[in-house]
Amino acid sequence: MEYEEKGRLDGLPIRVPADDAYRTCSVCGGDCESDVSFGSDEHGARIALVCPEHGIQSLVDPFEDRR
Repeated sequence: MEYEEKGRLDGLPIRVPADDAYRTCSVCGGDCESDVSFGSDEHGARIALVCPEHGIQSLVDPFEDRR
């Protein structure tokens, strides 16, 4: 999977898949909004992509390939 860098947090790159399909609601096909407050010490950082009408559609781990 290809990734693109969206910025940095504490010096670490924040990367998301280059294919925008992860941002599309599987129910209505609408654009999802990101919620970067999703994560924990045990599981690392996660970005939730949320459809305002249908809830969480995907979770992206911007550090997935660094583990």
